[in-house]
Amino acid sequence: MVSKSAAEVKRTARAARRREQTCDEILDATRAIILRDGVDGFAIASVADELGLTKPALYYYFDSKEALVLEFLLREWVEAAEEVEAAVALTENGADAIEVLMRTLFERYRNQLPLFMFCYRLAPSGDLTVKVGPGELERVRPVNDMLYKGAEKRLRADQRAGRFPKKRNARRFVFCAHTAVVGLLNMMAMVSTVGDPLIHKDDDLINEICQTYRVATNNQGAK
Repeated sequence: MVSKSAAEVKRTARAARRREQTCDEILDATRAIILRDGVDGFAIASVADELGLTKPALYYYFDSKEALVLEFLLREWVEAAEEVEAAVALTENGADAIEVLMRTLFERYRNQLPLFMFCYRLAPSGDLTVKVGPGELERVRPVNDMLYKGAEKRLRADQRAGRFPKKRNARRFVFCAHTAVVGLLNMMAMVSTVGDPLIHKDDDLINEICQTYRVATNNQGAK
């Protein structure tokens, strides 16, 4: 086997870095278009125009629209999960961890509802459907751990200390808290598309949800 020369190795590394940088720029452009034009404004041609590329040039980096959408979703999910993970790491108990998880996600998307709609696949155009296979699932599962593991760990510690009902499933509790804030953002996104705002203030709604889950972490009632 003939080994590569040092010069060849450097050229390969530079090409890889350039490719990675261009891919990041394409994903950044995708995000900008979604925020500016909404879910329905997203198109491969729009992304190419944003960067001054031709569609064939863009397909050199992402071989299909589906591939671009999937990579964008994975990046956004990871970034959101990392933000939650870092915030939860600063808490000391389950109640605080649950609240921080919900508020972090809420604040990330409350003023970026088109991005939320796109990332949670709530209102996509039909041609944005992404087929998720085993390979993609292997990339998604670690994101779930980043989202849930910190709060779950704190709830389990609370169970051992008698501060959280022992019969409650900690992981499921965290998952339900996540779905609660997703549901709120979904309602906000829905009414924003028809110009009919909710009668309750956004801050009052997230405060109500957080208070409800804080009460539920109390060890009164079923043990």
